Amino acid sequence: MTFSVVIPTYNEEKRLGACLAAVMGGTEVPDEIIVADGNSMDRTLEVAAGFGVRTVHNPKRHAAGGRNAGLAAAKGDVIVFLDADCVPDVNWLKEIKHAFLCEDIDGLGTYIEPAEPENKYEDFWGTLSLKVIMSFDEDPYYVTRKKLNEAFITASCAYSKKLLLELGGFSDWFANNAEDIDLCWRALDAGARLKYEPRAKIKAHSPTDLKGIKKKGYRNGVSSSKLQKVYGKFFNIDFKNYKRLGKSCCNMLRGEKDAYLYVIEILWHLMGKYAGSFKAGVINL
Repeated sequence: MTFSVVIPTYNEEKRLGACLAAVMGGTEVPDEIIVADGNSMDRTLEVAAGFGVRTVHNPKRHAAGGRNAGLAAAKGDVIVFLDADCVPDVNWLKEIKHAFLCEDIDGLGTYIEPAEPENKYEDFWGTLSLKVIMSFDEDPYYVTRKKLNEAFITASCAYSKKLLLELGGFSDWFANNAEDIDLCWRALDAGARLKYEPRAKIKAHSPTDLKGIKKKGYRNGVSSSKLQKVYGKFFNIDFKNYKRLGKSCCNMLRGEKDAYLYVIEILWHLMGKYAGSFKAGVINL
């Protein structure tokens, strides 16, 4: 059984080197590494060339297109997806290989934790996204339900190439918005056997400025509406977001540390939900 690592990129010169060094310095190395680049305007391709890895062009520029471009070029039996701003543990690929070689599985999710934060913005988003929105248990389990916090996110996960081809790869319609969650849920609908393995670990970086937090919050809102279109009902209102907003505003008025970041994140998330509702043809409030 052979393993291909696919890394979609767009302007990732800052983080890509550490990512590739960690992959190539692990106790197990992949049979190939493919960087699928979406027309980066920085030194991303130079960094990739410096490590001697294969690069392919992603004309669609979004994450789904990058992973599909990597999938089309990959020769491995198992396709391991990794984001360029992530640093895998030394035994990351070893544990992924062990799971596929020793068990009858079609897909594997891994443990993802925040990387050492560069500043308060990265600390905020890393904690919110990887410890509040998503959750990563200390014990392995098989994924059988379409739950958001159990879905495999492509910052680090693996699927058999056979399954990916049967599913038609990632959805271009989802693009950068929950394309990984959609793939995981379609895999479940197809009867795939999926496992979460916490011994395969990575550290993931997060936005380091306010603009990045706004962008992530907005994308998550759009993702919510797109997932609702495919897997939910026409109308949905999540009162928890409005309660969180009210509480965060009160905390901000009381002068609590970083409360304003929660207010900003929730507001941009709601704007994303509203815009996503218009695009997807649903009402998601």
